[in-house]
Amino acid sequence: MEQRISVTTLVVEDVAEARRFFEDGLGWQVHSSPGPEVVFFQVPGSVFALYGRASLEEEIGRSVTDSPTGAVTLAWNGRSEAEVDTSFLKALAAGARSVKEPQKAFWGGYSSYVEVPGGHLLEIAYNPFWPVEEDGAITLPPVQ
Repeated sequence: MEQRISVTTLVVEDVAEARRFFEDGLGWQVHSSPGPEVVFFQVPGSVFALYGRASLEEEIGRSVTDSPTGAVTLAWNGRSEAEVDTSFLKALAAGARSVKEPQKAFWGGYSSYVEVPGGHLLEIAYNPFWPVEEDGAITLPPVQ
C-alpha cells in the first residue's frame, strides 16, 4: 500500500450545518454534493468530505462515536478492485480489524473498512469515477 491518504472525511450530525461552516464561514467551494448526507471539497492533492453520522453507520453496519472531539474516517483509494483486496489483506496483516469486507458499493465503486490501531476507521476503496494519478493524487472530475 502506497503511503498516502486519498480522502479525509469528517463525520458530522448535521451535514448542512457543517457545509455552511466551510462554505459560508470559511469561503471554501463545494465541488459536489451527490446527496444531502455527503459533501466533497477539492483540496490540494486529495479530497475533503463531510458525511452524516447516520449514513456512515448504515454503510458500515456499526455505530460511530459521538465523542465531543468528533469522528473522522480516512480513505485510501486504489487503482483497481484487486488493489483494494490486496491492501485490505495487508492492513489486516498489519494489525487492523476488519469492519467491512471489500465489496461492490452502492455508489458504483468497491469499498471496505478497517479499524486501525487507536480505533480510527480507514476506508480502502476503488472509485472508478476518481482516477488515481501516478503520484497518488486524486483530482475530482469537473461537475457536469
